Amino acid sequence: MSKEWLKDRERAIENEYFRRQDQVLIAQLREQGRLERDRQTLRDRLGTDDDRLPTKLQEAGFSADGLALLHLVPLVDVAWADKGITPRERELVLALAASRGVSPETPEHRRLVGWLERRPDQQTIDTAYAAIQALLAQQETSARATTRLELVASTTRVAEATGGILGMAPVSREERECLDRIAELLSREPDDPGAGGSDQNSS
Repeated sequence: MSKEWLKDRERAIENEYFRRQDQVLIAQLREQGRLERDRQTLRDRLGTDDDRLPTKLQEAGFSADGLALLHLVPLVDVAWADKGITPRERELVLALAASRGVSPETPEHRRLVGWLERRPDQQTIDTAYAAIQALLAQQETSARATTRLELVASTTRVAEATGGILGMAPVSREERECLDRIAELLSREPDDPGAGGSDQNSS
């Protein structure tokens, strides 16, 4: 092989390398732009100019298009309260999710199924509660009260799904403690000093 051919080959390889590097950089810039647009939408929906909560939501895997998942986190939280999810709890959570528009074959549904197979980490749960509180703060007082009641009722239905032994004590101690914690979190008013999210461990 001639030296000239080798030089041409080296230049071709070098050019291909830099072309791919450019493509990676362009993809990263596009992704950064997409994330920033999504973060701005999250800021608008949460009613904040602060990037901290929107950034935490993105880091936890929540997008502006997937906020329907937020109100399902309390259901998942209480379902895992006694360290395992029964078939009846799973069925109910998925049914409640469907009623909220989280239907099969969507990314949100796939993520929810993942949570039902493996409990989401505590940071994801705490971030979700902080975002729920921020969304509640955007509602009028009467609408906020209605949303809270609906969330508490849904989580209670999940806790009661197993029915207990012989129909007695349908809600375990761990589930009751989790329900009380969720109710307390949801009851905080927008100007409540503790309304920035939960720092407690789950039951």
